[in-house]
Amino acid sequence: MVDVEIEKKKTDELIEIVNKESADAKVEADAAAIQETETIAMTDAAKAEKEACDIELAEAVPAMERATEAVNCLEVKSI
Repeated sequence: MVDVEIEKKKTDELIEIVNKESADAKVEADAAAIQETETIAMTDAAKAEKEACDIELAEAVPAMERATEAVNCLEVKSI
């Protein structure tokens, strides 16, 4: 009977350790889920900003090219 009681005590200790580690893992998983949500929001904001910048760039490039052509057409004598 002594062996059974010893093994029962060991099992109870292991169950306690597993329960604690499971609780710790849940805390970490919850924190990771929050961080994932924040990261997704930041990624979405960055994508929206990039799209806005790409639109502005698409509008600016032709104007810059026209200005470059105009400057290249100038002669030193006419300045």
